[in-house]
Amino acid sequence: MKALRWDRLGLVGLILVGCSSGMVALVGSSEAEEEAFTRLTHPKPVVALQKKEAFPVLLRNRTAREEAEEATQDRAAPPPATTERTLLPEPEPTPQPVVESVPEPAVDAPRTRRTDIQPCSVCKKTMRVPKNPYTAHQRAARSLPNSFFVKNDVELGAGKRNGKLVEVEDGRGYRIARLTHSHPWLLPETYQLLQDMGNDFADALEGTASEGAVFRVTSVTRTDSQQRKLRRRNLNATGSKSTHSYGASFDIAFVDRMDDNAS
Repeated sequence: MKALRWDRLGLVGLILVGCSSGMVALVGSSEAEEEAFTRLTHPKPVVALQKKEAFPVLLRNRTAREEAEEATQDRAAPPPATTERTLLPEPEPTPQPVVESVPEPAVDAPRTRRTDIQPCSVCKKTMRVPKNPYTAHQRAARSLPNSFFVKNDVELGAGKRNGKLVEVEDGRGYRIARLTHSHPWLLPETYQLLQDMGNDFADALEGTASEGAVFRVTSVTRTDSQQRKLRRRNLNATGSKSTHSYGASFDIAFVDRMDDNAS
């Protein structure tokens, strides 16, 4: 029989003792130790805005003193600060450039012919006036009783003094325009014709929208020198002796109305 090796036996025995001690520690722990172990938990979370010291808190069997202290601390804790919102002023709207619109020119509505005004007795639509040579007008001007040829200002002055020429003024139904190439003088019978035409014109417009309108006399008696000057400016003027130089003619060019809208 081999001699026993005490060192190996001692090692085996030490292992057995260690295993048995471990089993006893796992199985044989007391209920008090187990209860104390299970009653421990993590520290209470830190309350906002108040720094507290973390410490273990028992989950069960809390004393009335601890609960009262905790409630007091919760009531004493200031409410969380509220952040005041500062309303920034709204930016003022940027003024937009005002574009001025150019008004369109007013277009007059087309005028309609009035039915309450009789047409002129002498026009293309009422009667046909045949052309006659100007020589016939010259003969008629020379045949008047007081007719004479107004050659210059001397002849004009003589006609004023002897009564063969009478001064022409504004009258009913007509007015004398600013004269540039003639003088406001006529033979008496020619002036009477002008007055008769003015009265007939005014009578025809009574009671109409054109009542008060007058025709404008633009030329009366001319001297021979005035006729030659006019010929250089107006080709329609005769180059021979004009009936205006006998005090027997006057020109009508426009009608002046009291209201421009009158027809």
